[in-house]
Amino acid sequence: MSQLRRSASSGRRGRRSAQPSSTGRGSDGPASAAQLAADLLRHRRGDIPLALYLDGRHRLVGTAILAVGWAQADRLSARPILQGSQACRAETAVVIRFGRWRILSATEVEERFFAALAVECARHGLPVLDHVIVTEGGFASARCC
Repeated sequence: MSQLRRSASSGRRGRRSAQPSSTGRGSDGPASAAQLAADLLRHRRGDIPLALYLDGRHRLVGTAILAVGWAQADRLSARPILQGSQACRAETAVVIRFGRWRILSATEVEERFFAALAVECARHGLPVLDHVIVTEGGFASARCC
């Protein structure tokens, strides 16, 4: 299948891209989101925050790497998430922290940070469904039971 690639540029953060891996592929839970993130970022090193953009039926409509490296990830705001959602006309998002060598559980500071990020995105009309932490050893979901 062909891949659709659209990009929108944003000031100092660089290039954003929306790349559906296949038409109609859906995200039916944290396991499928974790698998998709692992497939997209398999050869990357370090911690990378990633956004998966979904339509109303939870089908994948785009992805965006939000920051590269811990320095950018620590200053992450809702703006790049919202810009990516507008580029691919997404209705919801899943924020993923991909870390090759990190532990699966989020720290208390990280949980508060992503909760505040989700609130800010929701204030602008983009509900964040989940925060998933993906490592080589597996995944952990903030919203999953």
